[in-house]
Amino acid sequence: MKKYFLLTLVVLLLTLTATASADARPGRHGHDWSHNKYRHSSWQRTSHATVSVNWHQNRNYYAPARYRMERIHDRGWHDRFPGLRAYRWHDNRGEGFWYRGHRVTNGVFFYDRDDQLVSVGFMHNGAFIFIRDDDSDYENRDSFFISWFNR
Repeated sequence: MKKYFLLTLVVLLLTLTATASADARPGRHGHDWSHNKYRHSSWQRTSHATVSVNWHQNRNYYAPARYRMERIHDRGWHDRFPGLRAYRWHDNRGEGFWYRGHRVTNGVFFYDRDDQLVSVGFMHNGAFIFIRDDDSDYENRDSFFISWFNR
């Protein structure tokens, strides 16, 4: 009986250890946000705001006739968002999603190396809002974003 109890305890501890190490791995939400580009002083943390997107959906999920998705081939985007693929997104019907009482119909969707949605970005009140799948929201007032969105 004692051996059975010890064996059960060992199995339980091994299971808990494996679960804890899986939760601690970088990018458990889909992307590793630890790169210094994401911690640059131009990114200011904002209060959490929910947006109605389905995190970790494949890129094709947001590319039917209702949406227009175009890959951004711009070195500036690549350098600012390492490890991500940026796509300019536009809701053709104008429905979009809501952010703090404003409808967003144009933005940038960011996909990881597995082609899953891990972040969305858009302009709001003169700032580029960057909402990530790890429940972090940032804004950036760098002129790069303002000039790019005004093209």
